[in-house]
Amino acid sequence: MDKNSLKKKIKEIQDLYLSDSRPWIIGYSGGKDSTCVLQLVYLAINNLKDSKRTKDIWVICGDTRVEIPTVVERIDSTFDRLNKSAKKDNIPMKGLKVFPEVNDTFFVNLIGRGYPAPTRVFRWCTERLKINPASKFIKTQVNKYGEVIVLLGARKSESMSRAQTLKKYEIKGSILREHGTLASAHVYAPIEDWKLNDVWTFLSTI
Repeated sequence: MDKNSLKKKIKEIQDLYLSDSRPWIIGYSGGKDSTCVLQLVYLAINNLKDSKRTKDIWVICGDTRVEIPTVVERIDSTFDRLNKSAKKDNIPMKGLKVFPEVNDTFFVNLIGRGYPAPTRVFRWCTERLKINPASKFIKTQVNKYGEVIVLLGARKSESMSRAQTLKKYEIKGSILREHGTLASAHVYAPIEDWKLNDVWTFLSTI
């Protein structure tokens, strides 16, 4: 990832941010790719004039309530620093966690309903604990604003299935994609063409 390529990516993010009034929602997991997207967006918006920072950006992370304590601590620490920095830098960005409904929580299903522990074949937890809470938050913002743009740290080089999914929802002539399940939401994957080395290079130099 050379300086010129990074400069172009920052410009792309800024241009998209300024192109309409649709608020942004960044999906954050704490991993390298979502951290890369968060840092890229923060850098891009921080380099805009204050008068142009008019659109809200939410950074959401799904807390399953059964996360490893060190992971929870890291997310909480990241969001605490993010929210303090955004306020200091006058950036309309806020980090927050979303949680599953009580009926969808891990132990209600495992103990209360007798579900087996999740496996690679029967991954009942992913939709209930991660996808549904995020979708609910997105729908809430759609109801308020009409449309939103969801930013994800998806990369084509992650796997063949990820590359196929990104291609499936492409919109010709646009850097945005269809959401797949939410008609009033579009997806922007700013690092879709980055290789693993590009991600680590960026994260090690910011």
